[in-house]
Amino acid sequence: MHSFYVRLAVLVLLPLAAQALQPAGKFKTEEQAKKHCPTDVVVWVKQSTRLYYLKGHLWYATTKDGVFECRKEAEEEGNTPG
Repeated sequence: MHSFYVRLAVLVLLPLAAQALQPAGKFKTEEQAKKHCPTDVVVWVKQSTRLYYLKGHLWYATTKDGVFECRKEAEEEGNTPG
């Protein structure tokens, strides 16, 4: 019975811990970003270049070191349009 509770705790707490480790305002999925900023445009930020791309751009959601963010927050961090 003890192992059941351990497994249950892992199933519940692991996703919460992973979300807590994600930097604020940076998301792995577009849907998560849309929930965070429903009235703003979601952009793809390539972190190594600090450039962001709008949906429809060739590099939107295709680079390895990118994250989804709200455009306003991305610009406040110093990211610029690519």
